[in-house]
Amino acid sequence: METGRRSSTSPQSFPAVKHLVWALVAGTALVVSGMRDDTPPQPPTTQAIEAPAPPAPVRSAPAPAAAPPARPAVSQAYTAPVGATRAVPAYVSPAPVPPELAPRPPVRPAPLRPLPATPAPVAPAPVAPAPAAPSPSRTAPAARPAVAPLPPSDPVRLRIPAVGVDAPVARLALDAAGALQPPPDDNPVLAGWYADGTAPGAVGTAITAGHVDTRVGPGVFHRLGSVRKGATIEVIRADLRTAVFTVYAVESYDKKNFPDKKVYGPSARPEIRVITCGGGYTKKSGYRSNVVVFAVLTATR
Repeated sequence: METGRRSSTSPQSFPAVKHLVWALVAGTALVVSGMRDDTPPQPPTTQAIEAPAPPAPVRSAPAPAAAPPARPAVSQAYTAPVGATRAVPAYVSPAPVPPELAPRPPVRPAPLRPLPATPAPVAPAPVAPAPAAPSPSRTAPAARPAVAPLPPSDPVRLRIPAVGVDAPVARLALDAAGALQPPPDDNPVLAGWYADGTAPGAVGTAITAGHVDTRVGPGVFHRLGSVRKGATIEVIRADLRTAVFTVYAVESYDKKNFPDKKVYGPSARPEIRVITCGGGYTKKSGYRSNVVVFAVLTATR
């Protein structure tokens, strides 16, 4: 017994539902395709629908969504062959270029600074060689003094400060044999000068002599052998001028081999010789040697 009206579910009503579902799907596809017209084209599918999909509930159409930002078109166009199905690769955005690989604007190099010029080396000025010093001569006397010689005048006093000599001067002459006569031996402080020769201070060789000892004691020149090179001899003259000589040699000669020419010989400059006895002594022959001091004029007053 039926209590109500039962809805019909006969097979005759199924085609109408199928057509309605296809209409909805097609409309939705048109809406979506109209909104996304920038997507790559999809190849048509050739698969046959064997079974109808279950009826979908009718829903209200969703509100159109905001259009997404446009994407760059695919660089390679695709044409599907007839009757073939090909999967479309997903769209991949181009990878960003790393900053270090990105092209940079050309940089113009800064101009190079000019190198400082190196001055050419200056050739040293030629140095004149120093004049060679003259080699000292063993036999040559001291250099010629720069003082002018004095005119002739008799000596009155002779001094040798280095050995404490300060003696009056007497005139001397030669004996019969041509030898210089010494001063008298009873006056130990008297010096003699050969009066026929050159005056001390004048050009030439002045000769003076004295005893080393006397009968009454040591003579005026008993220390003459200790005079050294560089000592001074002062001769005070009758004209009140003083001739100053500088010693350049002190020699001792045996009386048998006495060098007369060297001691008494002439000179081109004012010189003086001071002579006394020296060496060994005997009562029979007296002293064996003579001590001779050589000096040259170096100053006048």
